Amino acid sequence: MAFALLATGVLVWGLEVIYTLRWNPELQFLGHAYRIKSARAERISAEGRSKWVILGGSSSFFSIDTELLGNLTGRPAVNFGLAAGIGPSVLSQAAVQFTQSGDTLLVALEPVLLTDSMEPPGLGVQFSFVAGHPEWFSNPTIGTNRVPWPSALLALRPGGYHTLTMLGKLVRGGALYRYSARDVRADGFAQTDVRVDAYQAGLHSGRLPLATRNFLRALREWCDARKITAYYVLPWSYSSPDEADGLRHLNVALLMEVMEFLPVIKDPRLGVYPVGEHFADSGYHLNQVGATIRTQELADLLKNKRIWARQELADLALVERP
Repeated sequence: MAFALLATGVLVWGLEVIYTLRWNPELQFLGHAYRIKSARAERISAEGRSKWVILGGSSSFFSIDTELLGNLTGRPAVNFGLAAGIGPSVLSQAAVQFTQSGDTLLVALEPVLLTDSMEPPGLGVQFSFVAGHPEWFSNPTIGTNRVPWPSALLALRPGGYHTLTMLGKLVRGGALYRYSARDVRADGFAQTDVRVDAYQAGLHSGRLPLATRNFLRALREWCDARKITAYYVLPWSYSSPDEADGLRHLNVALLMEVMEFLPVIKDPRLGVYPVGEHFADSGYHLNQVGATIRTQELADLLKNKRIWARQELADLALVERP
């Protein structure tokens, strides 16, 4: 009896793993996007050109027009923005492996990723397997955010919430995932026709925990050792006019801590963009109009190497206090 139960458990786990690695629509989408981005990075590197490498979650994926950024700066760009749910550690491993001496790494991780846990979540472990790089969680290039193999294998199960969500979609007959392969362009930038009725501001604690500080220190040392320039680029988030001052205040506090490890691009908007009609399906996802404005402003800041001075942010911390 015990053997039969064990065998049944192993069989169920095996079927769950097959689903996660071969059929999970979110992971299939992310794997497709990653292959496009990787191929672009390899082509640019093979040509011997230095490039911008954008590291971030979906706020980069859907809001920085990679081709436009390259055209405006005269330097090609690779957008490795994927999904915040993958976690900052695995997102970083996925992007930095395609950097080389002379490149510039634009660290555009969402503030909530910097103020939350650095441990790779289940989606990060699953994505590492789908991308064919389990070393991203087992032996990361940067930092010490490792996941033991037993925990990683258990993380390959889809989970109750995901299972119920998929069953509900099957019953309703709707699309199994919001995005599709056709939403990803050849340059790794994505857009969607999906819109929502209201957007949430990207609120966060405004403070870096010790694990994040250690991670950013390790990232900076890794880049310096390889002659890779690195900047932090604050993502744009929607905010209502009533919430804007409070969000800017949080962002200023965060940037003052981030700049201990990375120079910070001097975006005068401080990551707050209150134009709702320029967003798509999330307060972090700009539509094409918004992404064009965002990319044009970012290109100007990069070309002119505009970065924040500590005293400028300290002064703003007083002005922006809600």
